[in-house]
Amino acid sequence: MNPVDSTVDLLQKRYGRSDRMVGRRIAGEYVLVPIVGRGADLDAIYTLNALGAFIWERLDGKTAGISIVNAIAERYDVDAARAAKDYLPFLAQLRTIEAIRPADDPES
Repeated sequence: MNPVDSTVDLLQKRYGRSDRMVGRRIAGEYVLVPIVGRGADLDAIYTLNALGAFIWERLDGKTAGISIVNAIAERYDVDAARAAKDYLPFLAQLRTIEAIRPADDPES
């Protein structure tokens, strides 16, 4: 699969927030906190910037990546290519820390 096909595929997918992570706005900052085990690992609390929080709030399992990219482009007045360059690496980071899951994943 070439990179363009891979990008198109990722933009068509829908991701939802994992049950392993909760997002909260605290004192003007948006944080992700893991909720597995006996309590949150304080070394694993993630602070999101405004764009990260904007994306996180749209990862509802119903909204395709391309719709989120278009919302980024509109909100931040950038073109869709720039918005995708911001969205895709952030999505990869969220997948790495298991903060999100594919919407069609029966395990979640």
